[in-house]
Amino acid sequence: MGCGASTAASEPARQLVLLGGGECGKTTIFKQIQILHGKGFSDSAASWVPSIQRSPLRSMKSVLARLKATESIFSALDAESKAMVERVSAATNENSPELTPELAAEIAVLWKHSAVVEVVAAAKKAEGEGRLDLDDNAIFFLQKVEAIAAPGYVPNNEEILKVRDPTRTIETMDFQAGPGNKAKFRVIDVGGQRMERPKWNLTGDITAVIFVCALTEYNQVLREDVKQNRLKESLNLFDIACNRRYPDKPIILFLNKKDLFSEMIQQVDLKECFPMYKGGKDEEQALSFIRYKFKSQVKDSKKEVYIKETTATDPENMQHILNSVYDIVLRDNLAQSGFS
Repeated sequence: MGCGASTAASEPARQLVLLGGGECGKTTIFKQIQILHGKGFSDSAASWVPSIQRSPLRSMKSVLARLKATESIFSALDAESKAMVERVSAATNENSPELTPELAAEIAVLWKHSAVVEVVAAAKKAEGEGRLDLDDNAIFFLQKVEAIAAPGYVPNNEEILKVRDPTRTIETMDFQAGPGNKAKFRVIDVGGQRMERPKWNLTGDITAVIFVCALTEYNQVLREDVKQNRLKESLNLFDIACNRRYPDKPIILFLNKKDLFSEMIQQVDLKECFPMYKGGKDEEQALSFIRYKFKSQVKDSKKEVYIKETTATDPENMQHILNSVYDIVLRDNLAQSGFS
């Protein structure tokens, strides 16, 4: 009995590394693990206010720049609307803009303006560089901009999960999960922007790799290189992770942002990214093709890739998915130890 307890206490944590390109949702998954297995954000919610308030400022700056560049729409505005556009444009273009209640009120008015609605609708149907450079949850924050700017505002878990927050350092968290919450895990979140990728060559005993790709990337380009499609970049990174960095480790592929993909595929055909794709705007056929593209990157025919379709901002979906990940890792650990 004493020996068993001592063995359990000394058991090393199974290390899960989160990899993927920028803005794929890795950090959101890390946040979900903090909520499900850690302390959550009850003690640190206020620290997220600046990041959340920057979201509608950043989004409205892009929207108004597009509006002003669309001469046929901008020139038709009345004098009062033009003046408001200029005021908000000037405020959002400052080096460190502040989301005051007064500015938030004008952003709320403009967000509902027919001219802005028209510009945003056109951008949603555009392809590649024609799309607006908006965060995935820009609309979510623009719709509640006045509440976000109110004095004493404290964000909830949903708002913290949905705010864009690029990883600039390697972040880790230790927790217990699996049957009876007895298995030890450590999750490691590594930045996905190009300048952060040298950190991918982690030392230590990595147990499994969770590679995250946003399904919406097929119609997006990199912030660092507007000529590079994000999904094609993710396929290249998946090749590196699978075949060069961690060839002997289990790979769990998260095809993330399934909810946003379901909307996008109705507007933009996957063939815009892959001309050989012939499935049209059918969601299941598009998903099947993307799965095929990732599987075809794996050079070891015996290597199994576990694929999960995820919506990282959905707590219920992520709890189910993460539980299945822990089961996969524990089973693989047993198999490698000679047990089954």
